[in-house]
Parts: sequence; structure tokens; C-alpha cells
Amino acid sequence: MPSTRTRAVLALTAAMVLWGCSPVFMRTLALSLSPENSLAMRYVFLTAINAAGLAWTGGWRIPRRDWPRFLIAGLAGMAGYNWFVNAGFELVPAGVGTLVTMIEPLMIALLAALVLGEKLNRHVLAGVAIAIMGSLVLFWPDITAATPQAVPGRGIIYLVLCCLGWAIYTIATKPLLTRHSSFTVTAVTMLIAAPLMLGLASEPLPRLALRLDARQWLEVAYLVTATGLGGTMLWNYGAAHLPSTAVGSFLYIIPVVAVAAGALMLGEQVTVHVVAGGLIMLAGVAAVQFGPKLARR
Repeated sequence: MPSTRTRAVLALTAAMVLWGCSPVFMRTLALSLSPENSLAMRYVFLTAINAAGLAWTGGWRIPRRDWPRFLIAGLAGMAGYNWFVNAGFELVPAGVGTLVTMIEPLMIALLAALVLGEKLNRHVLAGVAIAIMGSLVLFWPDITAATPQAVPGRGIIYLVLCCLGWAIYTIATKPLLTRHSSFTVTAVTMLIAAPLMLGLASEPLPRLALRLDARQWLEVAYLVTATGLGGTMLWNYGAAHLPSTAVGSFLYIIPVVAVAAGALMLGEQVTVHVVAGGLIMLAGVAAVQFGPKLARR
């Protein structure tokens, strides 16, 4: 049987594959509904599934001492991340925006060191530095094509805040995952965020639902089940069994998967920058995960 660490690594890798494929579906769905309406539509189904699941499993029985952490994770983490990431990418070009979000693993590592007392070792710092270099190579054509006037400071601030939101989510839920299942933590935090996400809709949700064709319903299904529930549960499982500093480094896999998914599903061009940047980013993840083990040999 695989060790707990191996299962955690596999869970996080699977989460990154699911999340990495999601931009393909988010992009096409957002074109027909707008980003905020797409998000609200997904949360209609996430709310129903999570509420039913908690009722079935009894996971809604949360001790009073845990509610402050759930509220922080649901509001600052889940809701904050979703709102700021949508607002940020409406203002900032995709390449520049993705590069900004690459500070997220570093934020997780710093918060883990400050709040949880986890060690910020040289392998983590080296891995993050390598991965950031890889993201710079990966999105270099987009970065150089964008003029300073095309990148509003407000959009950059939104993206930095979205990174901070997910870092808060990761650190706030870490102790909760020792007392509650991955599903319970995922479901409760999503339900806390749901009113804010549903409030984003700019028109009635029944009217939005009537617009959807069969392909769009399949996109919603993927974003709800694979990205929303599956990806977050896998992330929470991995976060429960690995140091937060190591968990954050897996986020560098997402752009690599997203580029590969765009090439396979949308026929987007794969350039030398894409291949080189992707390999460098994966090397950064490997440095964080395997550097300490190799150093001990």
C-alpha cells in the first residue's frame, strides 16, 4: 500500500490536473454568461450538493471552537479568493496575471512559518525561486506584449489579494483537517462562501440556466464536480498530510496543465517558451518535494 505521503502527493497532483483543465471550461462558459454569472451558476449546484452531503454524513455537526476557523476559511479564503481572482483577471492580461498569482505558494509558505511554525528551509525557497523563473519564461511573450498602461494597478492588487485569500484558506483549514473529513471542510467553507458567490449574479439565475446548451451544461458539471468539489477535497486531503510549504509548491503545476489542456482541447499554440517554462516550473516543484530527501543521502 502507498504511504500516506505518497497518497497526499498523488492527491495534490490530481487536484492540479483537475484545476489546470478548468480554465478551458471557465473561459468558454464565461464568454456566454460572464465570469460572475458563471461562478454564481456553479455555486447553485455546489450549495445543493454540499448541503445534501453534510446532511447525509452528519458533517454539519461542528464544535463551537471550530467555527471561527471555518468562517475565516469560508469568507477570507473561499469567497475572497473567488471574488478577487475574477475581478483581477477582468483587468489584467492573462500572462501578467498568471505571473502575479505565482506568489501564492510563497505566501502559503510564509503564513505557515508565521502561524503554524513550519520551517521555511532552503529547498522551499530554491524551489519557489525556480518555479517563478519558469513562470516568467512561460508567459514572457504575454508579459512583453502588454504595455504598462494596459496593466491597471487595481487589477494587480486584486490578484495579490486572491493569492492571500487562498493562503489564508490553506493555513486556516490545516488544523480543521485533523478533526474533520476533507469533504466536511470543503462543504462547510463553500456553504459559508455561497451567499456572496450567488450575490455576484447580475441577472436571475433561472434566466441564465435557460441559456445553456448541452455543451455548456457539461462545462458546468465539470466545474462543479471536478474543479469545485473534487479538486478542493483532494487539495484538503494533501494539505492534511504534508507541510503547508510543500503543499503550496504544487500550485506551479496548474499553468503547465492549463497550457497543455489549451493545446489539446482548444488547439492553442505550444511555443518554445511554453515548453521551457513548463519544465523549469516542474523542476521547482521537484526541488521542494525531493530536495530534502536527496540532501540527506
